[in-house]
Order: sequence, then C-alpha cells, then structure tokens
Amino acid sequence: MAVVSPSRIKYEHLNEFFDSKNVLVTGGFGFVGGHVTKHLVDLGANVTVVDINTDPQRDSILNCFSMDLRSKVLIHEADVVDATAMKDIIHEGRFHFIFHFAAYATVIEKAVAAPYDTIMTNTMGWVNVLEACRTAPYKTSMIFLSSTDKVYGEMEGDSYSEHLTPLRGIGVYDSAKLAADVFSRTYHEAFGLPTVTLRMCNIYGPYDFNLGYRLLPKAMANIFGEGEPKSPELYFDAIEHHRDYLYIDDLVNAILLLAQPQKCRGEVYNLSAGTYMPTPLMLKTIVEQAAEVEKEFDNDRAELIMNNGISVRVRNTTSTVHAITKQHLNGAKIKDATGFTPDTDFMSSLKETIRFYRNYMKTRNDGC
Repeated sequence: MAVVSPSRIKYEHLNEFFDSKNVLVTGGFGFVGGHVTKHLVDLGANVTVVDINTDPQRDSILNCFSMDLRSKVLIHEADVVDATAMKDIIHEGRFHFIFHFAAYATVIEKAVAAPYDTIMTNTMGWVNVLEACRTAPYKTSMIFLSSTDKVYGEMEGDSYSEHLTPLRGIGVYDSAKLAADVFSRTYHEAFGLPTVTLRMCNIYGPYDFNLGYRLLPKAMANIFGEGEPKSPELYFDAIEHHRDYLYIDDLVNAILLLAQPQKCRGEVYNLSAGTYMPTPLMLKTIVEQAAEVEKEFDNDRAELIMNNGISVRVRNTTSTVHAITKQHLNGAKIKDATGFTPDTDFMSSLKETIRFYRNYMKTRNDGC
C-alpha cells in the first residue's frame, strides 16, 4: 500500500480553501510568482498580479498561450517601490491573501552591480506592502514573504535552524532580504499583521527564464542554445560550494500549505530541501541528464554534450562577489507546522525540466 505524505493529504483541501478568495501575487511574471499564480488560478482563486514588467512578449508562464493565464487574472503593471501604487492596489483589492515575490537581483552578481535598487526593491518594496496592509480598511488573512537561506550567512555546523542560527548575511542581496525578513516580525509584533516568512533554497523547474545567472537555466542556454552545445560554466571558487535544491511544484505546495494554519502567522520557516549536494556534482548531473534527454533526438549531439563536460572558470579578480560556501536548511519546523515534506523525485523532475528547456531553446516559442 502506497504511503501518502501529510502534505499531499492537506493539499487535497486547498481547492476549498482558496476557492473564490481574492489573492494578490507580486512579482507574478517571475519564475516562482508565475507558478504560484498558476496554482492559485487552478484552485479557483481570484488572482491579481503585480509586476514591473507585464509585457505580453516577456518570457513567463503567464504568457504561455496554451495555458491562457493572462485572461484569468487581473494584471497591474507597477513597481513595489512605489508606495502610493501599492497602497492603491491593496486598499482596492480587499485581498484575503498576499504572496510577495517581487524582487530585484535574485543573484548576487546583479545585486553587487546595483546595490541601491536591490535594497529599495527587496527591503522597501516589502515595507510598502506591509504599510499598505497596515492602513487598509480590509484586513488581510495572511501576508507571505519569500525570503532566502542567504540571510544566515556562512554556515557553521550541519544546517541552519530558524531560532538557533544567527542571521549573518553580509552581501547586498543577503542584507536586503534579511532586513525585509526582520520587518516581517516587526510588523507582526508591533501592528498585528499576519505575516508568514519562508526562507527558501535554490529552486529548479520549467519556466525559469533567468538564463544569464541561475545555475540550471544558464547551463541550458549553453547546452541547448544556438549552434553546437557548449560546456556549462563553473566558477573555480564554487568548487567547494554545497546547496539545497527543491523542485518548483514542491515549493508551491509548501507556500500554499503555510497559508492555512493560524499558528503560522508571525512565524518564520526554513524550506525543506529535496536534495543537498555540491555545486560541481549538480552541474555534472545536469550535463549527464541533458545528454540522456538529447539521446531521444540526436545521439551524436548527446555524445558531444557528455564530451564537453563542465568548463571551470576563474572569476574576475576585481569582483566583489562573496558567495557563501555551504547552505543547508533544517526543515523540521515547517514539517511540524504543516506536514510538508518534498514529494518529487529529484532525477525525474530534473530530467523533465531539462526536456522543457530543450524544447524552449530549439523552438523559441512560448515554451509550452
């Protein structure tokens, strides 16, 4: 008899929970925000999306023609840094739930290049959401913040724990998210706002179009881009890095489960990882699985992908990027609160994700 996880049992009740609820998703045209939006629409919610770029030509799951998500949501093009815009949208929307994913520079290289914009969006954008909720005539049931494992800084010991590990993030992106993380608790304690904060790890899955920076999409651009396949790049200083990885559907499951219990209000949670591994091993696995996928179409090209392997590069010596060596989240608290545990098989989900990118790169259609 198959064992069904507690999270799957609770997930079956999400349709009733979110049906006909008014929900706001900021950053809804991004990778995570887009997937959350799709799930909420499927669950019957009335979804409003805010994003700084809502262009119909933008690569996003919301612009996938076959899903027709744009016609099923209300779209506002606005910057979360604009306090007036956020106040107007939130006051008029009378939202039951708010999911905040809008962010600038979700990778450290971009944050270093634009520190002010990173801080304004990742910290003050969240404060603007909180202020709009604080002054709204209609009180929201839950306000969710997408935080990051980077708020902890360099890991000592085996893993990060919510109330045992000090917050020592020092990079621009890390500190901006850390400040937002702290404001979640402040606005809950001082004003009673029902915040929920989730410190997330590295997420993979289809429809992540950050091809220039994130590990998997960037590797896909090298392997399946125009011309002959190229070796995915690994910076020399990342050889010792270890990271958590979780499939996007598991992340969405965790986020939606956190919206249900009242006991989660005012709390911060670590996201349970599906897989914890060294970055070189992750990139090696990506190459191997990409070759396996390519064998279904072109054996010679598949062999070339394997032969190319990984290209190790030395980072520019003038770079001010300082990456954390090891990041691993202890997910016991979220499991206790919601029953959430990752359900997706790593290899099969990685292979399906790679198959999506191959199709997207080869056809350059809307990725559907």
